[in-house]
Amino acid sequence: MNFFQPLQILFTDDPFVRWAQIGLIVAGFLAIFLVFFATRDIILRTRSFWYQCLAILLVALLPGVGFLLYLLIRPARTLAERDLERKVSELLDQQKTVGGTDVSG
Repeated sequence: MNFFQPLQILFTDDPFVRWAQIGLIVAGFLAIFLVFFATRDIILRTRSFWYQCLAILLVALLPGVGFLLYLLIRPARTLAERDLERKVSELLDQQKTVGGTDVSG
């Protein structure tokens, strides 16, 4: 018994229609992947609940075009990157206030 034989009942015998069915399945998985990717990405980039909802709905309702629009409107940096930049800036400001003296001991 062939491994794929039980799955063959889901597809038609017409090759053109079978490829159309496979294409639709691939497109469905791609749309689901884009929604999950955008969800994970927007959660890492902002804490705004409404902005997160807007981004996820945009990608979910318009899978291809919505994802490209999401890439245009998303924040440039993640929350971790912004936090790191803030900490580095604070450390540099502290170093400037010391006056360039060697504080390492």
